[in-house]
Amino acid sequence: MTASGTFAVLVVLLVLPVLVVGVINRTKAIWAGRKGLPILQLAFDVFRLLRKRPVYSSVTTPVFRLAPYVVLATSWISGAIVPVLGRAAAMSFPFDFVWFAYVWGLGRVALILGALDTGSSFEGMGASREATFAALLEPALFLVAGALCTATGQLSLQGP
Repeated sequence: MTASGTFAVLVVLLVLPVLVVGVINRTKAIWAGRKGLPILQLAFDVFRLLRKRPVYSSVTTPVFRLAPYVVLATSWISGAIVPVLGRAAAMSFPFDFVWFAYVWGLGRVALILGALDTGSSFEGMGASREATFAALLEPALFLVAGALCTATGQLSLQGP
């Protein structure tokens, strides 16, 4: 894939989630008989929140500050191996679905460690829920991916 194609895929990975959330929220509002928020409301909220100064507890360590960046990076990197909008993936290699699952797992571990770093029982409950959810879904993800590889004969998310 060319550099411009890779750049286009990465831009789509940044823009499309905002639009999808906006369309979902607008559709739910219309079905409830309300006008709803603007479709780009999530983008407005993100830009507003990025202008604010973060507030950290005195008991947190650098793990808490680093966790959101690791989660964002792993999400973006794992999105780079998925074909988006009919285009070729930015990266592709055999058994990339295994790498995809483990990169998401790394992001999940960072999220759990960041939550546990605060030392609060509420964050501990959230981290526990995240770990339980992962323990139940990861085996299913591997079984489905393996079954699809066997059924299609493909070893990559992108195909031949």
